[in-house]
Amino acid sequence: MTRKTRKKERRKFKRLDIVVPVSVQLLREAGCPPAINTETENISPDGLSIVVKIRQEDGRFSREAEETLIKLIPYLVLDHRVVILGVKILPKGGEIKMRGRVTWCDRGLRGEFYSLRAGISIEEIEREHYVKWLEFVRTIVQLQDEDLASIKS
Repeated sequence: MTRKTRKKERRKFKRLDIVVPVSVQLLREAGCPPAINTETENISPDGLSIVVKIRQEDGRFSREAEETLIKLIPYLVLDHRVVILGVKILPKGGEIKMRGRVTWCDRGLRGEFYSLRAGISIEEIEREHYVKWLEFVRTIVQLQDEDLASIKS
């Protein structure tokens, strides 16, 4: 007999589905692997989720559409790790730096790629960057609400 367990819902805010470029770097005591560039699946005022698509080439993992192979093994075990994020807000917002903790991780095959998805809660962010982050989130909310309103008309 299998029993489904339900995780306690921790979300305080609606998730906003948007793809935004983001760099992710593991924070470790004994040296850090190079940062990887990926993208968000969704964002909220308190965090974001990312997706990393990985393919295997010549017995090694590599990123989709990248010519240079990167050591991704440390990124396959992100559970509860601390990461440094650089979110590239567009068009003129620059990059928002923050430190976060991975709160959940999901791995598996999706189509022809091995996919790593992770939810990251913001733990530390400079005030100036936090103000920009909240402004960016509010702008996305407004744009998505406008799109919904135009569909209803």
